[in-house]
Amino acid sequence: MKKAFHTDINVSIYDGDTPREDRLWIRDNARLLITNPDMLHVSVLPCHSQFQRILSNLRYIVIDEAHSYKGVFGCHTALILRRLKRICSNIYGCHPTFTFCTATSANPREHVMELAKLDNVGLIQNDGSPCGSKYFLLWNPPLHMKKEGGSQGSSVTRRSSPIVEVSYLFSEMVQHGLRCIAFCKTRKLCELVLSYTREILEVTGKELVDSICVYRAGYIAEDRRKIEADLFEGKLCGVAATNALELGIDVGHIDATLHLGFPGSVASLWQQAGRSGRRAKQSLAIYVAFEGPLDQYFMKSPDKLFGKPIEHCQVDSHNPKVLGQHIACAAYEHPICLQYDENHFGSTLDSIVTTLKDKGFLVNNPSGPFSSTMWNYIGPEKNPSQTVSIRAIEHDKYKVIDKLNNRLLEEIEESKAFFQVYEGAIYMHQGVNYLVEEFDLSSRTAFCRKVDVKYYTKTRDYTDINVLGGDFAYLPACKTNHLKTTAQANSCKVSTKWFGFHRICKSSSKILDTVELRLPPYSYDSEAVWIRIPRSAKLAVEERKLEFRGGSHAASHTLLNILPLHMMCGASDLGTECVNPHETRGMPERILLYDKHPGGIGLATQVIADSRLFRLCE
Repeated sequence: MKKAFHTDINVSIYDGDTPREDRLWIRDNARLLITNPDMLHVSVLPCHSQFQRILSNLRYIVIDEAHSYKGVFGCHTALILRRLKRICSNIYGCHPTFTFCTATSANPREHVMELAKLDNVGLIQNDGSPCGSKYFLLWNPPLHMKKEGGSQGSSVTRRSSPIVEVSYLFSEMVQHGLRCIAFCKTRKLCELVLSYTREILEVTGKELVDSICVYRAGYIAEDRRKIEADLFEGKLCGVAATNALELGIDVGHIDATLHLGFPGSVASLWQQAGRSGRRAKQSLAIYVAFEGPLDQYFMKSPDKLFGKPIEHCQVDSHNPKVLGQHIACAAYEHPICLQYDENHFGSTLDSIVTTLKDKGFLVNNPSGPFSSTMWNYIGPEKNPSQTVSIRAIEHDKYKVIDKLNNRLLEEIEESKAFFQVYEGAIYMHQGVNYLVEEFDLSSRTAFCRKVDVKYYTKTRDYTDINVLGGDFAYLPACKTNHLKTTAQANSCKVSTKWFGFHRICKSSSKILDTVELRLPPYSYDSEAVWIRIPRSAKLAVEERKLEFRGGSHAASHTLLNILPLHMMCGASDLGTECVNPHETRGMPERILLYDKHPGGIGLATQVIADSRLFRLCE
């Protein structure tokens, strides 16, 4: 940046990876600070007096990739920006100008106005970035006949594994000298694609085996930075990546992108495909379909994909739960004044302050100049921002250690650790298999060693959804003349229990062995929405000698698969209630969906808010 602008101003990165010994120098000397909402939230705003030099002279706030601030993360970011504007104006007397850079958004002006609570925004729609022509290919894995149930079994038609198909495509790309990113929806899929691609290259291009790797969340900062640098400098030909590479990071010229399954929104698909062809050269994007109904829908009707409008970015800065968290944080940073701070936090400020007072978080300041309207933070936490997670990310993490050299391989969220690094699990890191030999719950550490095995492991588990109430979720405007059932929404407790795991052959997918597994249950609070299935429907199904519970379960998964067509969500954001043999209580006859993010992020209740889905209740 210094070279680009021919200037000697001090430009510094201030994020979670910045060494503590460098932070004091940055606060005292930096002219241009590159940071993120997380650091504003937990460091800059709570300790704003340490940043007095910067905040007193702050003239511009530039927010890149503004379209990524949506959903629950966007809600938190919007309130962090309000806190920043409040501190700047109320304490340091400055009113910085906002500049937003965005792409892949249907409503950029409205979105950023809500994001930063701005009255007006000028929109510049010139795309000056160099971009060549792009070929976009839809790739449906071929169909094969397969026998089930032995020699006397029936023949079924199945598609080839899309994971294997992507791996062959990935290997072809790097063998032809094309720099490539293979986008996968989960960390495990990234590891599998890398493993399979390396197996292919061992036969077809052995010198290229080490020219590809995985880039995803969970890796330690040092490893991530090295991968970014190697990709940018051309030392790597390609990576299998999650959406961590969808935006933001400059990885140099990319020739092709592969997309393993629909990523959850058209905006994300175009954003990923836009990583290639950024230097006025031709580029290629290949979308490889899974066998699920949503991917097959797009394969059979490409016009529905290419003609589908980009989704609107939505930010709900009035969510009372999130608003209460940030008002407590704001009061810690500087006393809340009802007279002036309503401009920042909206008309519900008074009621939320009252709620926080009743909970023992705020107290009235009787000695201030506006004694009746000034509120100080007195809550139990020394710094309330430390307890507010803005990305729905879990704080409790497990370390994965290579026993051979005591090297830290990864840090995994608690909920994922119980699925991935239990004792006896095969854990994958950069395409290499590790056997977990010890899983220490007290120290939150998994110890593993490299192994060469031809199987993978999969947990046997079940999840119970215990609904804690039942408020009607219909909107007042919903008019149905002949309701046959009810739709409801409320908080719930999600509890997962593990009772074993399978060892499964890689080549045949046959179960080789079944092992018992005892882990403590993992529980979290969330939100659920459900539709009661009327008794008349159950009787009609049973009269036809059909399986009622299996049918209702299939209907739940059908609903999960079509939701990304109507909402900005991914397949991993929502879950459904599944039949299991370990139920300990009677299960009501219902179709239930729940937020898979601890605390809930509002997606479940959005399902009922969509009028097109009300037809399920008629």
